[in-house]
Amino acid sequence: MTRTTDPVALNDWYVVGYAPDITADAPRRTRLLGQDIEVSRAPQGGFACREIGEDGGRTVPHVEERYGFVWVCLGTPAQDIIAIPEFSEGSDRRFLHRGRIAVPISGLRVIENFFDLSHFSFVHTGTLGGYGNAEVARYDVEFREDGTELWAVGCSFVQPKASAAVATQDTVVYYDYRIPRPFISIIYKDSLVERGRKDLIGLFIQPVEETSCVVHSFAFIFDRTNTDTDILHFYHEIFAQDRMILIHQHPQALPVSPLGEVPTISDASSVAYRRWVDQSGLEFSVLRNWTGDQMTRLGQVAGSGDAGVAA
Repeated sequence: MTRTTDPVALNDWYVVGYAPDITADAPRRTRLLGQDIEVSRAPQGGFACREIGEDGGRTVPHVEERYGFVWVCLGTPAQDIIAIPEFSEGSDRRFLHRGRIAVPISGLRVIENFFDLSHFSFVHTGTLGGYGNAEVARYDVEFREDGTELWAVGCSFVQPKASAAVATQDTVVYYDYRIPRPFISIIYKDSLVERGRKDLIGLFIQPVEETSCVVHSFAFIFDRTNTDTDILHFYHEIFAQDRMILIHQHPQALPVSPLGEVPTISDASSVAYRRWVDQSGLEFSVLRNWTGDQMTRLGQVAGSGDAGVAA
């Protein structure tokens, strides 16, 4: 595929790499919005990016390092990189880079499934959910920052093992989900170590093509017991379960038509997300017009919208 011409997609910021992994001797060649790019560390310590093309490509002027990641905008930024105030608090949270994982599905599908509570009991049985507590309690969906951010707040779920930091026991855990951009989501999750405070778990999606992406993720958490290896093992086990579901979802792009997939009460955040994406004018990775063949094929895929990337 060729680079997209969608201005909404081009004028946004995307993570394309973890900053410590990109050195002067090891630039990263990758792909963003259908365009081949190379990200390198400049001699003075900053980062540079260039598009790769038959004509030699062009220098991308909009490159920033923030929160430990390298961000690129291929167009003209419509807004700044999202603010995550917790990174400047000077708290005793631990930062962990959770790696990058390629997924052959729309990045919008990954984000939608990240805040899907209904799959916990069936995909992550024994850790984030269990068959005996499968009901999703009601929660609220809000628009903040003049409608530019979508939040699902007051989410709760009974989890046998909510994180690597706690022993196996059923605990009611409360979540707030923040979706500040279509390809970004951050969970604010009750810390079971520091009561009254929140762990942060985030996904920064690099949309490679319309139906393929790279998931960059981080954890910013309170945990004074486990090693980095222990914590990452817990997260990677969860993500591996999710990835097996994601790669079998159809259609691969995100359908925004209300006729495409039938929601339930627990899907209030998904309904709001699709409507929000639709109204944003974004075209990349979005499926708006359904044909009869697409509707028939989707109907044959049982449960395609019921599982996702958890935290």
